[in-house]
Amino acid sequence: MAFPYKKALVIGATSGIGLEFARQLAKEGVKVIAVGRRQERLDSLAAETGVATAQFDIGKVNEIPAFAESITKNHSDLDVIFLNAGVQYVMDFSKPHTVDITKITHEVTVNYISMVALTHAFMPFFQAKSTAQDVAFIYTSTSLISLPYPMVLDYCASKAALHSFILSVREQLKQNPDQRILLSELITPLVQTELHDGQPGWGGDFNPGMPAAAFVEECLIGINQKQEVVAVGPAAGVYAEFEEAKDKRVGPQWQFFKKALAGAHQLD
Repeated sequence: MAFPYKKALVIGATSGIGLEFARQLAKEGVKVIAVGRRQERLDSLAAETGVATAQFDIGKVNEIPAFAESITKNHSDLDVIFLNAGVQYVMDFSKPHTVDITKITHEVTVNYISMVALTHAFMPFFQAKSTAQDVAFIYTSTSLISLPYPMVLDYCASKAALHSFILSVREQLKQNPDQRILLSELITPLVQTELHDGQPGWGGDFNPGMPAAAFVEECLIGINQKQEVVAVGPAAGVYAEFEEAKDKRVGPQWQFFKKALAGAHQLD
């Protein structure tokens, strides 16, 4: 089954999962705009694959609206956005000297707030387009939303927040079936990327997990089928055990509250 979109904006395309998405989509003939902080890596990717590039740091949340305006002005045929970028820090609250609050702020900003801001900034463009064609936001998540790993506790919390956000926005969008906007979540197992660079005990010959290229290949099977959730490898079992039933209850629970609360929380 062929990739169902024509032009992809790939956030976090200079390493790891984002880089592999940019490479594999370009290889399949999909138009790609690769986004990342490091211009030299973008230049290298463009030379390798021929993709278009845009240098941007999504951690600069107040600049996201202008970034989105520039992208949509120059790429009116954009119809799918991959939101991949993320950071992860090791810390132990039982040893307060290992905790850097500025890193917690940065982690939450990049992993959650920037994703929300990007969704918000591109939503009007996709809403206008979606009455005539399918469009999609595709978020890279993790099985750690369900089974937190204590040494990266804030990373787990930030991704869990993103998961909750996706569930709620997905249900809100379903209230207008004329707008064909898919929110898809990719649930990762441990993947070999730069996410762990600099962490204690990591590096050199030690970077266990699934190769990023193999992860992306499996994800594309579900993406091509326009699945709302694509859980890969060991993450599939974790998602099925902890999240699948909950995800299916969000819509019905919202409908129940709409009736029970007699119009409360309604904005129109």
